[in-house]
Amino acid sequence: MSMFKSIRERIKKGWPTITIDLTQRSHRIKLALGILGVIVVALGLLVGGIQGFVYSESSEFCGTVCHSMDPQWVRYQASPHAKVECAQCHVGPGAASFIQSKIDGTRQLIGEMTGNYSRPIKSPVHNLRPARETCEGCHSPTTFKDNIVKTIRHYDDDKANTPIQTTLILKMGGKQTSTGAVGDGIHWHVSSEVYYIPLDEQRQVIAWVGIRQADGSMKEYFARDLVGMGQTAFVEKAEAEGTIRKLDCIDCHNRTAHYIPYPEQAVDRAITNGLISPDLPFIRSKAVEILKTAYSSNDEAFAAIDRLNEYYAAQPMASVSKSEKDKQVVDMLLALKDLYSTSNFPEMNLTWDTNPNNERHTPSLGCFRCHDDKHVVIDGGGGGDTISGECNLCHTVPIVGRGTDLLVEAPVIVGGVPESHTNFRWTVDHRSVTEDEKQECYNCHGQSFCNNGACHNLSHPEDMLYTHADEYRDKGEQVCYTCHQNISCTRCHPAGVLKNP
Repeated sequence: MSMFKSIRERIKKGWPTITIDLTQRSHRIKLALGILGVIVVALGLLVGGIQGFVYSESSEFCGTVCHSMDPQWVRYQASPHAKVECAQCHVGPGAASFIQSKIDGTRQLIGEMTGNYSRPIKSPVHNLRPARETCEGCHSPTTFKDNIVKTIRHYDDDKANTPIQTTLILKMGGKQTSTGAVGDGIHWHVSSEVYYIPLDEQRQVIAWVGIRQADGSMKEYFARDLVGMGQTAFVEKAEAEGTIRKLDCIDCHNRTAHYIPYPEQAVDRAITNGLISPDLPFIRSKAVEILKTAYSSNDEAFAAIDRLNEYYAAQPMASVSKSEKDKQVVDMLLALKDLYSTSNFPEMNLTWDTNPNNERHTPSLGCFRCHDDKHVVIDGGGGGDTISGECNLCHTVPIVGRGTDLLVEAPVIVGGVPESHTNFRWTVDHRSVTEDEKQECYNCHGQSFCNNGACHNLSHPEDMLYTHADEYRDKGEQVCYTCHQNISCTRCHPAGVLKNP
């Protein structure tokens, strides 16, 4: 006890004595200055804390502080949602969301410091807030949307980089708020109550689809591979494990803020926007080839791009002067380097094909994950309805023009649809129509509808059934998919088709 008493006495003797006598002017001044200093420090800490909080919730903080987020930051800045803060989708309002985000952020910080993080960042984000709390803050998919005329410009892989233009009408559909009726079209999927069970982490293999009916029952579609394998127990197990997902906007628009265009799309846009001149022979083909090649670093990719300078130096171009040609080559090299560096991230093992985009069906399956005619209702009799793979459920038959025959006419259908048109195969079978039947076609479509150079310049050999593999290797996806789409191949090739070498 004497030891502790001695310590207390030493502390007491060493503790300064502060005396404030307000009757003395100097004491009053010192007190005022002390209080003012405390207020200034407190305000500084408050303002700094608020600014620090605001910055930690900003998109710039999310995208630039963590090196692993660089690809997401680059693609986010080029997306239609570049003005939407990351936190609006990934954090959410309220104290609980903030605390959870900081807990997750601490784990990410540790991973960043140790280099222990996924390369690439996995997609989809499984704890992402529901679309009704994010997307539907600005969009209203449950409200009926009018149809949209869509025009897409492509280019061929030939020497002239021949332009190809596709025009179609997107059937948006949705819900009529005045009547509550749900119309057909793309937004039927979110205006209705749809559920599904994926078998893989990226939700590309769909085993089961359930659609809630008006009477409350569930219409179930099973992948054909599961038929006869205890499908009821499979669904019950998925329900117990919480792996049944309700379809919302993000299931189709899954890359909306971080989309990486595939090489053909990126090059087509660059040519259309004047960044790459179509006067350069075979530039479309060569640019796509470079963007599809896997390089270990940007420097290696840039070296391959620079070699195009030597190629075009040896290419005669009578249509432009040498100075104009040199300028076109320089612009092309710069554009290609920008396209590569913003679509390929070697250090994160991330490219345009790492994370499939479900908004469309090229080059990944997208819509055809379910709409493949391979998800069937089990009716007990060995048959049943399927989820249709007909393309004209969501859009009209595309009009495709080529070269000087580019078409801007919209594919308008007037009157009832003939029975022969109920199946999308009509786009292939219509070649057998007679002259009299052709006149009937003109009643709805107009004579210019058939000026389709992209389709009608194709000459299929009689033994196409047996030689189409060689044709595919020779002509590639772009020509074949003008009519067939990639879903056609999976009917005979369920494991997929090898890419054109």
